[in-house]
Amino acid sequence: MDENKVVPIRKNKKPEIDSLEFISKQIESFPSLERDVLRLSLGLGEPYEIMHTNDEISELLNESKETIQKNWETGMKRLRDISQKEKLRQENEDAYNEIRLQMHNKLIKKLRSLKEEWKLDNISQVTERIILAFFKNEL
Repeated sequence: MDENKVVPIRKNKKPEIDSLEFISKQIESFPSLERDVLRLSLGLGEPYEIMHTNDEISELLNESKETIQKNWETGMKRLRDISQKEKLRQENEDAYNEIRLQMHNKLIKKLRSLKEEWKLDNISQVTERIILAFFKNEL
């Protein structure tokens, strides 16, 4: 593996944005008709959690099929946009954590190397020596 390539720590972790809880929570903030249409079409409604067709939703909500279709399309687009933003946020967070981990590992390697080179007992002594030298401007 290329040492400079950033691979997220949790690259095989299932994204949280695929969960029904995430979708349900996002839909809560949508306009009421859009929210109702999505809940019914995705089977997120009570009590049976049955997925309904747009024709069935039209009858249940007493709205035209065109209105239902329009609200379904705008709701799904809104949900896709939110999911994309959340996915990007998670990927960025994972990449940041991976970079921090790589930097930590390189620092520990360097401190161990200096411990051997300076013939010290532990890394704490190396750190102390570096800090003292820093404040004396000897680095």
